[in-house]
Amino acid sequence: MHNNTQRKINNGKIMLIVVIVFILFLAGCWGLIFSNETKKRETLIIADQFGMAYAPIEIMKQKGFLENALLENGLDDIEIKWQKFGNTVAIREAMLSGSLDIGFVGIPPFLLALDNGMPWRIMTGLSESNVSLMTKDFEIENFSDLTDKNRIILPQPGSIQHILLMMAAEKVFDDAHKFDDQLIALSHPDGVIAYTAGDDLQLHFTTPPFIQEDLKAAGSHEILNGRDAFGEDFTFIVGVCQESLYSDTLIYQSFMIALEEAISYINESPEEAYFILSENYDYSQDEIKKYLQRDQMYFSTEVKGIEKFISFMKSSDQLKGSYSSESLFWVNK
Repeated sequence: MHNNTQRKINNGKIMLIVVIVFILFLAGCWGLIFSNETKKRETLIIADQFGMAYAPIEIMKQKGFLENALLENGLDDIEIKWQKFGNTVAIREAMLSGSLDIGFVGIPPFLLALDNGMPWRIMTGLSESNVSLMTKDFEIENFSDLTDKNRIILPQPGSIQHILLMMAAEKVFDDAHKFDDQLIALSHPDGVIAYTAGDDLQLHFTTPPFIQEDLKAAGSHEILNGRDAFGEDFTFIVGVCQESLYSDTLIYQSFMIALEEAISYINESPEEAYFILSENYDYSQDEIKKYLQRDQMYFSTEVKGIEKFISFMKSSDQLKGSYSSESLFWVNK
């Protein structure tokens, strides 16, 4: 009888210990979950690339629009970091590593990364831009004069310049991939240096202000315009982020408010914008004004032409998947 009683007491102790351990385990799990849900973001890291197509980002930075929007939402303790990359690959890798929150890229490289599993979506449009294929060779008067000896400088394979080149090649040569093996991948600033210093076999597919820099080289002229290649207006640059930033509602809303304010500032107060941009891009106000004329550049949160990019990139074997708006865009909050 004594042994049975002792056994029951021991079993009771064991069960009590098990229950206590289980409760502590659950408390720890809930503590981790709770801490993750309520962990406060300390920094907001934003990256763009080179060129006038990103002018609203510079205006946002210099005018403090984002800081003001964050302050209005009680988030003035967040540190904002601004970065600049040479192409979308660098932006994608930084975002995947967790060292970037918001990036600005062309539609085709956005789609290519999405097609390969990159978990991002479009937040907003940013700009429409003139895109020109430049040559110094006086014997090349038209795109149809290009041969397999020419080399074409652009930011990267799969860039918007590359896809526009493919569209033009399909129209003129009935071969979208005709120039795929003749590409030289360089950032826009490095592309200008290589183009102006290199031989006449090198061409440069670029945007303002680098078009204007290219035109300073003797004999430099345009043989293909991006709009002619595409056939209609299209958005050149979009803003993208992953779900972690989109889910951070107040920060996401703050950024969108600041971006719209920056775009409105350029469109409604152009002279003031020219002054700010001339100070930060190291061009005169007259030069900035020429670069931002409506036939060169236009800023808007609207996204144009994405369906046509998808259709062409699927037909030319650049994309494997099919995409709906729900898979491409974050819904504005």
